[in-house]
Amino acid sequence: MRYGSVCSGAAAMPIEEHALRSWQRPFLKWAGGKYSLLPELDRLIPAGKRLIEPFVGGGSVFLNSDKHEYFLLADINADLINLYQMLAVVPDSVIAEAMKAFRHLNDAENYTVIREAFNAWQLNAIERAAAFLYLNR
Repeated sequence: MRYGSVCSGAAAMPIEEHALRSWQRPFLKWAGGKYSLLPELDRLIPAGKRLIEPFVGGGSVFLNSDKHEYFLLADINADLINLYQMLAVVPDSVIAEAMKAFRHLNDAENYTVIREAFNAWQLNAIERAAAFLYLNR
């Protein structure tokens, strides 16, 4: 299993504001996503310095956590962890690469080119992160 990097979070929200909370949808759709469980999970997960997510997937839990300063993200999918790591370290580069791919969102030829390069391991870590995002949207 590969482990992701630790990222900064936000401070805890007062309890009275919890009931009015709106939840952010993750930018990835992921099988087994926890988005629909967020109100219950938020109630059950204690506040603390670090949230450890052994099955980060689309990231619904950590993206919506305001009770933790740091996050340790893990998943068996190395490309998913690479995406989160690259977004933590070089977000502008990942966004720039992703914008190139998403310019041709409905173009089957572009999709095939990106998928073939991804499957052939012809991309550096930043390009691979952007391709993974594109192929999973």
